[in-house]
Amino acid sequence: MVRSAAALIGTRGFTATSFSDVLTHSGAPRGSIYHHFPDGKRQLGESAIDWTSDQVLGHLRACRATTPSDLLACFVDLWRQSVLASRGSSGCAVAGVAIDIGAFEDNLIGLVRTTFQSWVAELAERLIELKVPPDRARSVAFTAVASMEGALILCRAEGNSRPLEAVATELMRLVPTKTRRSGL
Repeated sequence: MVRSAAALIGTRGFTATSFSDVLTHSGAPRGSIYHHFPDGKRQLGESAIDWTSDQVLGHLRACRATTPSDLLACFVDLWRQSVLASRGSSGCAVAGVAIDIGAFEDNLIGLVRTTFQSWVAELAERLIELKVPPDRARSVAFTAVASMEGALILCRAEGNSRPLEAVATELMRLVPTKTRRSGL
């Protein structure tokens, strides 16, 4: 149900994703959604954000990059897989919630904020390990996360992966293909 919620929220947005949609998409029996999410749709949204974040962070941590460009390519590939599998229609559940809720809904927007921050922090940490100077690593990581989220929106609009590929090409220009001793 959580994977289904993440997929639907990423594609439709938080408001347009109902419990019924999640049940239909997942094939779960009706009673199970109320059992697992007694606090309602907000709890389901939180779970979808957590699941999505676990996927992104797990992918980054599993990446065996030896250069900054390898790491960015690995990060981009996670989103590329999603875009290609959906023929350009997929999105990100975290962005789906961020776009679809009011800024004053503290619980969910706070979770969105900390989720994006965790992705930037993980990517920056990995870049620093690959000898990118810390201030540059954080900037590149922030740009990479923002670029992929924007690319997903453009891919949906275009119905293909071309925007993601264009963004990926530009992202690769931000980091060296080989690690230098003195950094960037």
